[in-house]
Amino acid sequence: MSDQELFVEKFINGLKQNQEWNLKEKDITYYKDGFTPSDSDQNSLLFVRDTNIRYHKTESDTLIGSYVVILAGDDEEYRNVCRFEVKYLYETYQKQGWDGVWNIIEQNLHAVRHLRSSDVFSVLDHYEAMKQHLIIRPINFNDHRFELKDHIYRRVGDIALVLYMIICDDKEMGLNTSKVPKAAYDKWGLDYDQIFEEALMNTYVLAPPRMYMTPMDTCNPPYSKGAFMALGSGMKKIHPLQVPTITTTKQTNGAIAMFYPGVKEKIAEMAGGNFYAAFTSIHDVKIHCDKSIPPREILDTLKSVNNHFDPSEILSRKVFYYRADTKDFSVLEL
Repeated sequence: MSDQELFVEKFINGLKQNQEWNLKEKDITYYKDGFTPSDSDQNSLLFVRDTNIRYHKTESDTLIGSYVVILAGDDEEYRNVCRFEVKYLYETYQKQGWDGVWNIIEQNLHAVRHLRSSDVFSVLDHYEAMKQHLIIRPINFNDHRFELKDHIYRRVGDIALVLYMIICDDKEMGLNTSKVPKAAYDKWGLDYDQIFEEALMNTYVLAPPRMYMTPMDTCNPPYSKGAFMALGSGMKKIHPLQVPTITTTKQTNGAIAMFYPGVKEKIAEMAGGNFYAAFTSIHDVKIHCDKSIPPREILDTLKSVNNHFDPSEILSRKVFYYRADTKDFSVLEL
């Protein structure tokens, strides 16, 4: 048994022996590096996918790294998942001893035990309790300028990437969200870049990006279809005459996928360099390889699409251009 494996054994025993935490054996699961769940084990499959995206920015059904997972909370209906990377815990142990490790566990358990899915507003002022419930949604800045003055967002051209909080997410109610008020953000006292990146990663985990090569591909596709960012993906190239759709597995509000880490770079790699992007709704983006079509034609098509849809579905009235050498993504003035 290696020193790290011995550490894991002592760590799990220590979790069980702590009477204040009151953790049972069924509350603790150890997932080893390389673990690949079966398709029938949906809970483990979701954990592996979530972990690989959140910590390694990679879609894969084989776990990267080893983790100990704790189900925390006294209410069986609203238990929260605490996930701890073994490598990080072991490094902490080497530097700070067991006191450092138990301090990490205590901080995490304290945060989740003060939060239930049904009372998210009661902990709105506490970032540590809120951060796992934050996501980013894209809306048109000009159409929502007035309501956005009291909320938190990042602007990209005429698009606002808005900070939302998840109020509930279940089969009966669906995904119910609300914009985070600026007053709550001010109390957090944290750098917005950090908050934005963590919320964007939450969104990535909730709805991974997809590239569909034809409109028919978007109709009830299997989870794995279009997974162009996944480890070992067979999607390598975009033909100049193809106009792929970028969205997410959920497709609702799927245009946010364009702003996930690494997505624009991967599209540029597949497109052979620079490309145009037309946000045809809040749900999707159309990609055109550079020099495949005059940008004025893309704008004319975008105007026509926007005229035929509900104004609430409009995300942008501009054509965007990505420059692979500078990684600049901005509005193309036409």
